[in-house]
Amino acid sequence: MNRRVPTTIKRLEIFISYMEQTNMNQVAETMDINTLSVYRAIHALEEDLGCVLFEKRGRSLVPLQAAQILYQQCVTTLSDLSRAIENTQIAAGITPKKIRVGSVNSLTIDLVPHLLTAYRERRPDVQLEFHSGSNCELLDKLKRSDLDVLMIYGDQLLEHNTSYTAMKLFDDQISFSVAITSEQPKPSQVPIQADYLRRQSYMTLTKGFGLREAFDRVLAKLDGKVEIHSEFSSIFGLSFALKSGAYAALLPTRMSEVSAQIGLKFYPLAPELAESHGIYLLMNRASEHNPAIRALIAECRMYSLRWQKSAHPADGVQ
Repeated sequence: MNRRVPTTIKRLEIFISYMEQTNMNQVAETMDINTLSVYRAIHALEEDLGCVLFEKRGRSLVPLQAAQILYQQCVTTLSDLSRAIENTQIAAGITPKKIRVGSVNSLTIDLVPHLLTAYRERRPDVQLEFHSGSNCELLDKLKRSDLDVLMIYGDQLLEHNTSYTAMKLFDDQISFSVAITSEQPKPSQVPIQADYLRRQSYMTLTKGFGLREAFDRVLAKLDGKVEIHSEFSSIFGLSFALKSGAYAALLPTRMSEVSAQIGLKFYPLAPELAESHGIYLLMNRASEHNPAIRALIAECRMYSLRWQKSAHPADGVQ
């Protein structure tokens, strides 16, 4: 059956942008058009569909239920269309000039710097553009084709998901961490035991981050009997706040490599409390055939092999 779409893709893109930003000026800037063109596109979309999508309140347009339904359906559809166009170009031998990589913040310590150097040597014709955020934020952007590849924490988010190809890079252990200026555990208390952990007041990341999931798993082993003083949306904001000296945190052991720079010390947890989280390279299945992404996969594998050979647990003397 030949089904004609009653409107244009451009109008749908402007509509989606407004639904997400709810600000005409921001939409105009994002779409590189003027504000009047935004109004006209939305009005034309309503005429195309033959229904009202927004209620006008002052200078604002408030989405009605019809707009919400259209938005939910169009986000997925346009993402699929964008991916289809990219795959068509790849099949035709056209290599993208830029790969958008989503990464959790802690990987900027080691993996991101490695890729900035090594990938440029392998593919000088392709630029890597990095974006940071929580696991949930990055996965949502990948789903909508706003990102091409992710480097994220966590095994649970990937279970039973057939839409993605995932490659585990390495497992990172969780360590107990306090400021260098804080009272340090005694040698007899290392590795850190449950009773010692229960006496601390913690800073941690907000829900949605892979590290927070690891923290919660340790917390469950302590029967939840710990005090959480503050939550952060950035692992570096959390790390710098620890320098106040009054609180503790559970951080990736990899961060012990920069312990002197950030003023923290790292201590291993007792075996019965130990937790690790996998760090994965994640992409849509269709992207595997992209030669630029295959080059990124190769460099991540090279880094993973070197990391596994050199990795060692925190020993409490960093």
